[in-house]
Amino acid sequence: MNDKRSTFFTELKGKGKMLYFVLCLIFMGSINAKEQILLVAEEHVPYIGLSLPNQGYVHQIVTEAFNRQGIHVDIVYYPAARAQKLATEGKVDGILPVYKNNVASDKFLYSNPFPGDVIGLLKRKDTNVSDDLEQKNVNEVFAALRDYHFGLVRGSASEQLIKKSSTLSKQYVSNNLVNIDKLYAKRIDFALIDKFSAGHLIVSQRPHMIGMLEFIYPPLVDKEFHVAFAKDNANAQRYLALFNQGLASMVADGRLAELLAIHGFSPSPKLNSSNNTNKIPLVIGTVNNADMLILKELSTHFEAKNPGIELSWKVLDEGMLRKRLLTDLAINAGQFDIMTIGSYEVSIWAKNGWIIPIDRLSEKYDLDDIVESVKSDVSFNEKFYALPFYAESSVTYYRTDLFEQAGIIMPQQPTFAQLYEFAKKLNAPEKGVYGICLRGKAGWGSNLALITTMVNSYGGSWFDLNWRPQIATREWHNAVSMYIDLITNFGPPNAVENNYVENLNLFQKGKCGIWVDASIAASSLADPAQSEFSQHIKMANAPVALYKNGSNWLWTWSFAIPSSSSQQDAALKFAQWATSTEYIDLVAEQYGWHLIPQGTRKSLYQNEAYIKAAPFAPIVIDTINNIDLYHSTLKPSPYLGVQYVPIPEFTSMGDQVGILIEKALKKEITVEFALKQSQELVERQMQISGYF
Repeated sequence: MNDKRSTFFTELKGKGKMLYFVLCLIFMGSINAKEQILLVAEEHVPYIGLSLPNQGYVHQIVTEAFNRQGIHVDIVYYPAARAQKLATEGKVDGILPVYKNNVASDKFLYSNPFPGDVIGLLKRKDTNVSDDLEQKNVNEVFAALRDYHFGLVRGSASEQLIKKSSTLSKQYVSNNLVNIDKLYAKRIDFALIDKFSAGHLIVSQRPHMIGMLEFIYPPLVDKEFHVAFAKDNANAQRYLALFNQGLASMVADGRLAELLAIHGFSPSPKLNSSNNTNKIPLVIGTVNNADMLILKELSTHFEAKNPGIELSWKVLDEGMLRKRLLTDLAINAGQFDIMTIGSYEVSIWAKNGWIIPIDRLSEKYDLDDIVESVKSDVSFNEKFYALPFYAESSVTYYRTDLFEQAGIIMPQQPTFAQLYEFAKKLNAPEKGVYGICLRGKAGWGSNLALITTMVNSYGGSWFDLNWRPQIATREWHNAVSMYIDLITNFGPPNAVENNYVENLNLFQKGKCGIWVDASIAASSLADPAQSEFSQHIKMANAPVALYKNGSNWLWTWSFAIPSSSSQQDAALKFAQWATSTEYIDLVAEQYGWHLIPQGTRKSLYQNEAYIKAAPFAPIVIDTINNIDLYHSTLKPSPYLGVQYVPIPEFTSMGDQVGILIEKALKKEITVEFALKQSQELVERQMQISGYF
């Protein structure tokens, strides 16, 4: 261990033995692998932070850039002042992310820049400003708004934009959340803020404010991030050169753009367009599953028939998609024209006016052909607000060859106790086969989707009839304990990183004996071109415990048009095409009947060609048709919804509960502590939102 690390750890040892021990293990574990450097960082959500996927794109950019140059980076998080002090004193090699000159330039060398904050003005929707602001530069904007009151965070990058102006009314606060609260309460007129930070804070901390505030376009400035290296370090110039080389290679091969896109930060074509073709740009936000990827491929047929429309796709992981769509709605950004939303969102978004009613469908669309339960799923107050692309429930997949070898038989209606015994007999990690695969990744639509159905089946619920949380209960404990036992004892390594797509890939490759997840996977698993063991895969109903209703979910992925879109007519044209019988025929022609999007049209389940090609079809449609939304919990509850609670606060609460259960799965905390903390945070949010 070099002198810098030794000094750093010595200081830590006196302040916290556990932190010291953990960090020593982390650093020593890779001591012999590569040359190492030590950096400190301030958490700057949603760009970098411990709670973000892979700790955010800034963390990934920095670590991968150095990794390409043969250097391992250790990043330790501290509050801003402490991080700068450690870096300034030379106790670490550098600090990130920083803006140029916001740390002492005489003590640091700055790396080449990479994408950072997008700073502008956030206001209430009912605050009227001139429409010509977008034509003005920064100084002209502030001159035009000199009679208003501005809120800004002291010491922030946004403060620098306005600091020199003596004519403006400025109110300083300690953090952005305070500014958002003051804006909502009409105590200021504008908050000078990074747009993604604003959206993240509203979605995660103030969900009742979603859609009440809006970000003014275009942004005032794009601030770039840098890594700053302490000049007194003899290797500072070398580290700077190596990082810049790694960063340049990531730009050249597209990895930087890929990381930005994965985290949902790819630039909007509406704000960065050099399109001189006079085509209408449609931005589609969608989920990265197989059916949507097929749609993206086949959408060239739509563009050929509609040469005046140009499609731009933002394809994201399910959890990231929800964050970015909600962030867009939270600040009325208007960067999406078509949003792929699920059953949970339809009624809430329709009620709040975030999406438009769909009432101008062509006669050829044939609404009567849509499955009745799916119609209800995409409707609000007897109006359509989204067009259903596919519908799904949850089922149990299993490998018949492995079951035969183990001498066991899967019943059509398995219990969780039976699945535990089956997974135990099938588990053979030495052969690369794991007893069971389940969603482990944190999120209300990830691990919580499955866990909530388990809670239902174990006799629990999220709330009682008075909206009091019911999480710290025996029913939740039994369900979560079974979930953790299954994954811990019989699941694949790093299960906490696995969501639908990851588990689908594992099951297709024969790595799982049992998989409980969405029925939509059946088409991929039955396809020999995609699944190595397609002839050995069968389906049973989702497992149950004490109560059958609520054990399998209902979910519809649909296309909705946000009210903030300026291209609503073109968006409706695409949504109709993508959910039509014409599109179904196109998929059959190009990919085969077994890959048709499932669960939405009655005529599909009367089509002999489809039934012949998709032996899984009957169980899929039967499961969807037999879901009882009105009795999904054993005890009466105040909500309709199987794997979710249809209130705006649920996304934030569900994500936080999902993170706590993920920590229990990783053995960082106990199940009891996870449920106690979940109970407290949900109760606090429900009180803030006025439910009791």
